[in-house]
Amino acid sequence: MNRLTAIGHRIEVVVTQISRVLNVIGISSIGILMLIITADVMGRFLFDSPIMGTVDIAQYAMVVAVYCSVAYCAVVKGHVSVDLVVSRLPDKGQAALDSVTRLLSLVLFSLLAWGATRELVRSIAREEVSWTINIPTWPFRIVLITGVVMLYLVLLIDLFHMVAKVVKK
Repeated sequence: MNRLTAIGHRIEVVVTQISRVLNVIGISSIGILMLIITADVMGRFLFDSPIMGTVDIAQYAMVVAVYCSVAYCAVVKGHVSVDLVVSRLPDKGQAALDSVTRLLSLVLFSLLAWGATRELVRSIAREEVSWTINIPTWPFRIVLITGVVMLYLVLLIDLFHMVAKVVKK
């Protein structure tokens, strides 16, 4: 059992490190988005010349920001939770309810990853691009899928921890 625990711990460390790197990418995309929008607004008002494709760039930057950061937010337990009732339960009851929540989340994010993968295949087959500046959409669909899969792994690790709390003597 110790070897299995060690393997689980290594997997958790790797998932956490990857989530941290993706989070830095997500934060960076917000910085880039801020610069592009500022340049677009200044160009529009000072020179009557906005940056073409700012809306497309902003949409894709938001995909990167959200989906690269969502797993790390789960790692640090930063997602919003309302525990008005749950906090009154004993520890095992809280862990059991958290296990059910994690399990339902895993089902939901499995469906999201599956649907996003289907859209990725369709996007590649149709050579889909953005409307104004012809940026291919498939790389951003890969970002979305990567973020969802990383969140899935974080939730799966959390589920194992919750189940261990429930069955612990």
